[in-house]
Amino acid sequence: MKKLLITAFAAFSLQCFSQDGYEILIYETNVDHFDVYGNDEYEKHNRSNNDITEYLIPEGVVKDKAEPIGPDNFEVKNMFDGNMKTCWLTAWDGKNEVIEIVIDIEENAEVPSAEIRSIYFANGWRKDMQTWKNYSRLKKVSMSINEKPYAEITFENTYKMQGIDIDKLKIEKSRRYRIRLRVLELYKGDKFDQLAISDIQLNGKIKK
Repeated sequence: MKKLLITAFAAFSLQCFSQDGYEILIYETNVDHFDVYGNDEYEKHNRSNNDITEYLIPEGVVKDKAEPIGPDNFEVKNMFDGNMKTCWLTAWDGKNEVIEIVIDIEENAEVPSAEIRSIYFANGWRKDMQTWKNYSRLKKVSMSINEKPYAEITFENTYKMQGIDIDKLKIEKSRRYRIRLRVLELYKGDKFDQLAISDIQLNGKIKK
């Protein structure tokens, strides 16, 4: 079975298996090969096509974050700001810890209705290429929606934006969503075990 991501992304294979009575989709992310590391203006305003994250105002919930390093802080909100030079960074040392990222999405009074059709990730801390290599990145995660198992996602080890299509999530007054990502495997950083994620972007359509 094949699916296509929005814009010029190539097709990827999609499989599934059953777990606790749920059908779990197996995704390998598609990489946006047109996304290249650019100047500060590009990196600080790098949103994918049809990104509606800033309209939905998602709330991220994580267990911890690293302490600031100089002018850089690692708040969870950094994952939704469209700025590749900021990130959320764990305080975790890589030993016997479960890492989860919870994204709560509720209706916005200014956006009566919306559909989320895909999710993109900027994996790692994309401050510069050496920093990206120094810190760990996502390799595989499990994903649930409203606490129901949904998918396992395998990431490529690249600084480029990468994403998956999902079944349409309709955001309305009576429909709210919790997306839970549990880390299963990491690409280890050259210097640090800490996991970094620069951005998570929700793509779809706003209905006003």
